[in-house]
Amino acid sequence: MADPLFLCTLLWFAISIAVLATLRRREQRAIQAQVRQIGQLANETNELILFLDYSAPGFKEIDAFLLTDMPSRVTVVFHAPEWLIAAKSKRWERHCVVSAGSLNASSSGVSPTRIILDKGGKYRVFHEVPAFLKLMSRSKT
Repeated sequence: MADPLFLCTLLWFAISIAVLATLRRREQRAIQAQVRQIGQLANETNELILFLDYSAPGFKEIDAFLLTDMPSRVTVVFHAPEWLIAAKSKRWERHCVVSAGSLNASSSGVSPTRIILDKGGKYRVFHEVPAFLKLMSRSKT
C-alpha cells in the first residue's frame, strides 16, 4: 500500500500546479485585455508597451532612452499629471504616449513601471525597465 505522506505530498503538488496554471491564465488574460485597450486608445500596436510612472526611481534614465536610444517605436502608458503627459508627448514624438488614467483596468498590486513585450500574442513582462532598455539598445545597434 502507498505511503500516506507520499500521497498527501503528491496531492498537494497537483493542487499547487493547478492553482499556478489558473493564476497564469488569469494574468495572461488581464494583460491581453490591457494590450487590446491600449491598442484601441493609441490606434496602433507596437511590440513594446512601456508602463511608466513619473515618480519611479529610474524615470530620468528611462526618459533619456526614450529621447535618444530607442531603436523602434514604443507605446508609453504614462502615469503623470496631464500637463506632464502633454509636455512629454511633444518630447517623445517618436513614440505613442497614452495617459494611464484613460485605462479601465486597475493595476493594483502591479509595479507601475514595467514593459510588456508582445511577440505574436505571447506576452512577457519585465520589471527592470532601465536594464531592459539598455540591453535592447545594445542588441539593436
